[in-house]
Amino acid sequence: MKLKFRIKSGALQFTVFIAVLIALLLAGIVLYAYTFIYMKEQSKGAIENIQIADIGIQSLLEQKEINTDTTTINFIEKDKQIIKTNLSTWGIFQKGISNSQFRKKKFIKTALIGTLLNANKSPTVFLQDSHNTLSVVGTTSIKGIAYLPFKQAKSGYIAGNNYYGSQLIYGKIEKSSAELPPLSKTFENEIKFYFQEYKPSNQHDYINLNSAKKITNSFNEKTKGFYSENPIILDNVAISGNIIIKSETAITVKNTSKLKDLILIAPLIEIEAETIGNFQAIATKKITVGENCNLEFPSALLLFQDSIDSSKPISNDISTNNDIFINTGTTIKGSVVYYQTKESSDFRSQITLEKNARIKGQVYCNGNFEIKGIVSGSVITKQFVANQSGSIFINHVFNATIENENIPELYGGIILEKQPKTVLKWLY
Repeated sequence: MKLKFRIKSGALQFTVFIAVLIALLLAGIVLYAYTFIYMKEQSKGAIENIQIADIGIQSLLEQKEINTDTTTINFIEKDKQIIKTNLSTWGIFQKGISNSQFRKKKFIKTALIGTLLNANKSPTVFLQDSHNTLSVVGTTSIKGIAYLPFKQAKSGYIAGNNYYGSQLIYGKIEKSSAELPPLSKTFENEIKFYFQEYKPSNQHDYINLNSAKKITNSFNEKTKGFYSENPIILDNVAISGNIIIKSETAITVKNTSKLKDLILIAPLIEIEAETIGNFQAIATKKITVGENCNLEFPSALLLFQDSIDSSKPISNDISTNNDIFINTGTTIKGSVVYYQTKESSDFRSQITLEKNARIKGQVYCNGNFEIKGIVSGSVITKQFVANQSGSIFINHVFNATIENENIPELYGGIILEKQPKTVLKWLY
């Protein structure tokens, strides 16, 4: 009897063991299936989050007006999907934020936005019609679509030099208008805000330039900054992100500094020779860029002149009259802008691009542009000037190149009114 009992007991234990094992396997299969479905849904939700964030960015590209308030946009949604967007000014460009949410999952996409330019369709040159024909002289080469007064160009003569090209414009010529393509309606007020009102609002919004050598602030966070009434020298520092540095006097950028994506604001801005970086410099009096600098896309230089003193005599010393001066060997990838609220009738150079210097992007000047180097992209200007042999030649381009070949087919620049927009750069 004892033997039979032991055999039955062992069989029962074995049966229970098998049953438990089967139950565990079934539970594991169910858990695996649930986990797989859950992870699949989470992955799908994350992908959909990214996709609907793109919908938000696209809506901002189509949005005409700045709206600093966060708004919820309408779209075909399901299962508690939400998109909130925000469009604000960032220097001469715009900053767009798209915040998507799927259940408890969130995704933020931030973009730097500018006007869409097409190298094959946008004007390579737009010269305002001031009843003065464009003259090309020396080794000048203009390639692309040119909008010119009287829909024509002519050969000029400066200091014993005629025009040496085989044709005056290597591309299509259209008739320009008496006004430049307008900037955004809010451009003036936005730039005036930086100079007249901007200061970090509280102590928490300040960055410490005196102690920190490396400073970063995400564009998904509140803007931080530094303000001083005295000159600021940026030397041996690395600063990047959603940061504004403002001086009421002057800012000097040393070539030991590493600046990325921030904005500099001062009446006078000097960028030392051999500086490498990517930033916006906004001034009211003068911007000087030294030799052999490399400012990466989408950098920007803006000289904003809110009033013109017409009684001030014009100096023959060119170096004192160049509001934006870009020295030899320098490359700027982005936008160079001179904007005056009250146009003057003098012939000073408001932007000067020296020999062997290059702008890859856009020049916008409602004053006088003196080009001795190369612009790859687009030039929109009121007048060209050439200072040669002690004389100033109006609407003459001498030994310079403006072309649309050595630039991406699609690129971006300063916000123009009623023009399509594009993402210049994804921010962090």
